[in-house]
Amino acid sequence: MNATPMNAPPTNALGKDRVPVLVLTGFLGSGKTTLLNALLKSPALKDAAVIINEFGEIGIDHLLVETAFEDAVLLKSGCICCTVRGDLVDTLDMLWGRRTRGEIPPFARVVIETTGLAEPGPILRTLMTDAGIAEHYRLDGIVSTVDAVNGEGQLDRQPESVQQAAMADRLVLTKTDLADAGGIERLTARLKELNPAAPLFRAVNGEIDAGRLLDVGLYDPRRREADLTRWLSEAAYDEDHHHHDVNRHGADIRAFCITRDRPLDWPKLRAWLEALTSLRGADLLRLKGVVNVTGVRGPVVLHGVQHVFHPPTQLTDWPAGDDRRTRLVFIVRNIEKAAVEQSLDAALQG
Repeated sequence: MNATPMNAPPTNALGKDRVPVLVLTGFLGSGKTTLLNALLKSPALKDAAVIINEFGEIGIDHLLVETAFEDAVLLKSGCICCTVRGDLVDTLDMLWGRRTRGEIPPFARVVIETTGLAEPGPILRTLMTDAGIAEHYRLDGIVSTVDAVNGEGQLDRQPESVQQAAMADRLVLTKTDLADAGGIERLTARLKELNPAAPLFRAVNGEIDAGRLLDVGLYDPRRREADLTRWLSEAAYDEDHHHHDVNRHGADIRAFCITRDRPLDWPKLRAWLEALTSLRGADLLRLKGVVNVTGVRGPVVLHGVQHVFHPPTQLTDWPAGDDRRTRLVFIVRNIEKAAVEQSLDAALQG
């Protein structure tokens, strides 16, 4: 974290003019590509570029393809589609270069479909920290598919499945037409424990309103301003979410929100965050925060993934109707809320 609130980017650093990137993840066989094929028929994605890892289980529906370019295809819906050839940064650079030269239509958003075994963290860190990428793109959010038939077993056995669900901004439950009601109820309860802030939607054969999955980040293009309450979803943490079976895989992952009423001293907060990421960064899966900083008019927005933090962004003023408390939302592994609060209070009093 190199920037301070006093020299952080102004409000437009939220990325109003940069292309939003949505990461679509989910475990093997959970219906990512089925969902993506359905979404690509939606007018909401007609001006999107889609990047698919070349190791994906199923390809894009060939009936959707209209024209082939070098390294990309143009779908009948107007979307551009390509595969990751090596490095994600190179693929995003290639798309931007071809867009600039007029070789492909000017896309307004990007959707990245990961492999079923991918953890979202490395992709998020790339989008948040690569200077070249940050010039043209901004992270919008993560959508994770969860198989209603096999999801419980995958959460029990597969750490990637747990992280995909825990770090998501939106969860999509698939194959609910094939699962029994009791299993769906148990899986839904478990996902709410794991990630209480993520809205949970159902999709059968990929059918879902695309608008529910797009523009889920901090910046709301319809309101032309930051939507702190929607992005943080801190109200979801008011209930006590905890795991009952400590032997269950993923029971070490928990989510919580810490609030403080008084403005905070930035140098002390910054030092605490640096110490926290240095000591426990591998277990700090995701952190979202809105901070009321002493002497600063607008809120300071924080977003971190494990050891990496996006440069803090200072808004010019608090959105109308929002309270001015500091709110820090954590998704962590083997870290107790009480320990985080105690260390924060000690750092602020030091």
